[in-house]
Amino acid sequence: MTTREALHQLVDDLPDDQAELARVWLEDLRYASDEDGAALDAETLASLDRGVADVTAGRMKSLEEYERERGL
Repeated sequence: MTTREALHQLVDDLPDDQAELARVWLEDLRYASDEDGAALDAETLASLDRGVADVTAGRMKSLEEYERERGL
């Protein structure tokens, strides 16, 4: 399986309520890799990998839950 195929599979497996967050993250990543922008370092890429793994494993909270827990 190619990297692009794996990404498509991850997106396809996301629950609908998490798809928008994934879209925003991917857009941020796309803009961060702009040729005129700073390159992503190994630490940032590793952090992104951990985040994707957390999403895939269901280890996340909705924005509403996060805000409720913090009284926002």
